[in-house]
Amino acid sequence: MTERVHIVGGGITGLFLAYHHTKRGDSVTLYEHSEKLGGVIGTNQVPEGLVEQAANGVLLTDEMKSMFADIGLTPLFPNKAAKRRYFWVNRKLSRLPISILTGIKLLFTIAFKKIKFETNQNLETWATNMFGSSVTKNIIEPAIGGIYGTRLEALQAESIFSKWDGSGTKTILEEMKKNGKKSYGTVSFPNGMGDLVNHLVHYLESKIQIKTNFKFESLDEILKLKGKIRICISLKNLIPLLGNKIQTHASPNLLSITTITRFGKNHLTKKPCFGILFAKNEGIRALGVLSNSDIFSGRAKEALHSETWIYPETAKENLTETWESILEKDRELVTKKLDPSVAVYVTSWSGVFPAYDRKLFIFNQSLDVLESEWISYGIDIRFYGNYRKGIGLRSLFESTSRE
Repeated sequence: MTERVHIVGGGITGLFLAYHHTKRGDSVTLYEHSEKLGGVIGTNQVPEGLVEQAANGVLLTDEMKSMFADIGLTPLFPNKAAKRRYFWVNRKLSRLPISILTGIKLLFTIAFKKIKFETNQNLETWATNMFGSSVTKNIIEPAIGGIYGTRLEALQAESIFSKWDGSGTKTILEEMKKNGKKSYGTVSFPNGMGDLVNHLVHYLESKIQIKTNFKFESLDEILKLKGKIRICISLKNLIPLLGNKIQTHASPNLLSITTITRFGKNHLTKKPCFGILFAKNEGIRALGVLSNSDIFSGRAKEALHSETWIYPETAKENLTETWESILEKDRELVTKKLDPSVAVYVTSWSGVFPAYDRKLFIFNQSLDVLESEWISYGIDIRFYGNYRKGIGLRSLFESTSRE
């Protein structure tokens, strides 16, 4: 049965959702307030190679394989050398940042220790209690921090692992088996992540109605639409749209992220690698760095090497510093030498990423209540985005597929 669906927001979440509804044969109208579709996902072509605006890749699953086939997109698999990954601990590179004994204890924790969330604990405290200080500092801090764009002290386990049972009855292994789907690793595309947006848009153009440069004046205007309403705008834009539906003190925290793509003549590490994750208080201000041209072919031209460094907003300690100077100081600590760049491209996103803390967890509960209330009034509305219990393109694709 064909249904009328209105999707407010033409970022990657809105495009994924539109794809799933067209596969079901629904009549879809997509509204985007700007001229550009895809949101933060996109790729810039520069003289030195490719510069990603945000995500550099996506975890490939069977469902995504099917979508790529539908939209005529061939995934680009990483080079074999990219399997090598480094952690920066004790101010040096390491592929194994914990001892063998600590590793055994970690496996035991995953298999047998019950998950218990405490609402008054930040993620750093919770992880230390769960796994111990060594695993938290040297593995969880750099890994989670790199994904969520901040340090563990600003996050909360209950928010990040909201799909897990944190009542103290299940183990991590049980939850991983319950929620896990097979992944074929990270892939990108010949012309970068912009290919994903361009192919999705081309696929959808003949199947749905797309209205760009279209802005709703109020939430009430959206609620008058006939049919299913799916709001896929960023959290930054959603908060003012909701107005007094959400109490001011309950507004979630937003994070600003800066990514810096650097082209140079020399590699970051002696051997090709996927990248480096940086532990806390180790002299490096970056959360992580990706060795783009080691991971995927075609990322840099003329024998250049491409890297993308990821920084939280707190990395810039005063206004006189430039992002380029911060990067070069960090890089010198890693390489132990001065290595002038050929070109540097800075992309800063202000307030577009949610802080996965207690406030976001409560905010999502409030959205659940609003959805239920509106449905009771006959208004079928749902909210989707990187703030709705899952971050990353794979999570967005899977959440929108469950419509």
